[in-house]
Amino acid sequence: MTKYSDIQNILEEAIHNSPAIGAHGTFWRDISRDEFVSKKVFGCQIIVRHGETFVGPESPLVKILRAPIVCEENDFAQMPAGGFDPLPEVKIQTISDWIDAQCPE
Repeated sequence: MTKYSDIQNILEEAIHNSPAIGAHGTFWRDISRDEFVSKKVFGCQIIVRHGETFVGPESPLVKILRAPIVCEENDFAQMPAGGFDPLPEVKIQTISDWIDAQCPE
């Protein structure tokens, strides 16, 4: 079963453990799972809920790893930005599946 620490590791791998990235920084490093699932970046909720259910494919975190997105009427480039290669689809799907599994600790 994928855990929150696995998601943190995937995000770290995506930026090659860089000490700092972009304007939002490495927001996942020093926050709990509960803080992560309620996190907003630039006013955009990164994980979507329908009622009490987390939904991976609709979550901006998953979407922005696949392609540019519009959120809160702003355009955002595909992540990771800054010269990093896009995350392999299998890693993005792992994140989406983790969200669909209700973000296990």
